[in-house]
Amino acid sequence: MSKMNRSVIAVLVALLATAANAELPERDGNTHMGVATCAASQCHGSAVPRDGSHVLQNEYVTWTQDDPHSRAYEVLSNAQSRAMASRLGLTSATSADICLDCHADNVPMAQRGDRFQLSDGVSCEACHGGAENWLTSHYNAAAASVESNRAAGMYPTYRVDARGELCLSCHLGNSNKFATHEIMAAGHPRLAFELDTFSELWRTAGRQPHYKLDSDYSDRKGGVNHPYTWAAGVVLESRKRLQLVAGKRFVGDGLFPELALYDCHACHRSMKAVQWRALPRHGGVGPGQPFLHDGALVMAMVLARVLSPADAEAIEAGLATLHRASSTDIAATQAAARSLDATLARLQDAVSPARLGNRELALLREVLATGAEGNYLDYISAEQAFMAVQMLVIEIGDPLLEDRLDRIADTLNDDERYRPSQFAAMLASLEEPEQANEQ
Repeated sequence: MSKMNRSVIAVLVALLATAANAELPERDGNTHMGVATCAASQCHGSAVPRDGSHVLQNEYVTWTQDDPHSRAYEVLSNAQSRAMASRLGLTSATSADICLDCHADNVPMAQRGDRFQLSDGVSCEACHGGAENWLTSHYNAAAASVESNRAAGMYPTYRVDARGELCLSCHLGNSNKFATHEIMAAGHPRLAFELDTFSELWRTAGRQPHYKLDSDYSDRKGGVNHPYTWAAGVVLESRKRLQLVAGKRFVGDGLFPELALYDCHACHRSMKAVQWRALPRHGGVGPGQPFLHDGALVMAMVLARVLSPADAEAIEAGLATLHRASSTDIAATQAAARSLDATLARLQDAVSPARLGNRELALLREVLATGAEGNYLDYISAEQAFMAVQMLVIEIGDPLLEDRLDRIADTLNDDERYRPSQFAAMLASLEEPEQANEQ
């Protein structure tokens, strides 16, 4: 289990100051030069990792072979995407901005360099920013630094909040791009996300990691604290969701905010059985009321119960108010979302690597206790709870607990077959790992 020392925290603070107000790569105003400018064997296109460098230098090969982002544009040509485009009245998914904005580095034509190819999908510069001003300098180890690269326009993906903003811009959406209920009804898969889990799944995909979390990385960019990444991520996603609810994304002039902001499973259930039920946090709303997607908010409440109990109580009350308001009118829903977001802003200020140090066991116990209250009866909250549990158990490093993870994951393999009682029983097995291991 990694420990954050004072020097690493100092580096994090310094990087935070130099990387403030980062513009997302899609709007950075810099020319995006294209993947081909990164793919030379002496740059990032080596067939094998190289020694004596800050980076592995085989990132291009890793990306093309193992990173799903490299195939994001290609997906737009398959049968499912063609059918979706037809249902949405689009000429082609490969030319429609509503698809390209998340499936490619869809910068304006004026920002596309000579070697830029839209068909490269979610490519290097889609995450690292337009390379116009740092392409010829960032590899100079003697002169370049994290700070100088940032000043030249490289996006600070090493920074947890900046990475969260970037990932959530597609894995949730923002005011400029969003997978609406209409798009999902046309066939788009349900979106799920948690920053720490998805970061590690991406970093370690395939045969080689995208980058190494070694002492060199820590010295230059700050150490990686998984509980902090998880905590910062769930608060950020919670706030982004509330800001979308409080915004102007509505279906016509009807009662509801954009339906994609709701929990899919609140409506999409089998009609052969009465499965609707209000959860404790829903504030007593009546049968048939769809619930806003609040999986990340539940994890934010868990976090607050460990770091800031007063904010935890405010989040719990705010959730009930928000769900009740969503059955009345738009203005009340927006007001409740803004009020709850203000509470989360205070919690966000309280989250830091130092405050999350050595709190893994306390967080795990709180995740389990929150489940015992009945908060994981819905699939999205159970999904978020498992991603938190998995990260925390791995950080704790208890093999008896780790042995239980696969069986817990199995209960979430199919959202249509999710059984809350089965998931709850698996979570409960973590409370007594010795007895569970003997079974």
